[in-house]
Amino acid sequence: MDWSQLHVSAFVIKVREGRIAEYRRRHAEIWPEMVEALKATGIVHYDIFLDEAGRQVFGHQIRTRAPDPSTPEDPVILKWRASMADVLEMEGERPVRVPIEHVFHLTA
Repeated sequence: MDWSQLHVSAFVIKVREGRIAEYRRRHAEIWPEMVEALKATGIVHYDIFLDEAGRQVFGHQIRTRAPDPSTPEDPVILKWRASMADVLEMEGERPVRVPIEHVFHLTA
């Protein structure tokens, strides 16, 4: 994999109190059309890690291209986001998402 051609990002999102089990359930049953919508944005690798005690979700994405803010969002992604509003801490229609700086990379 040529890392110089990929866009890597990471972020933290907070799960609402008492909603960890539901967060897990929804991701265990992710819609197939959501998976396809994510792939269509250029995502080739996506991990989500959960810190249950802190109710924090750490997301790590690798894309073939950087997100383009001028491109309209896929309706499936918008529907998924709306469906997660009762599970995630939100700011308006979006989860409160804190980007994390990439400071180190090792390729072996």
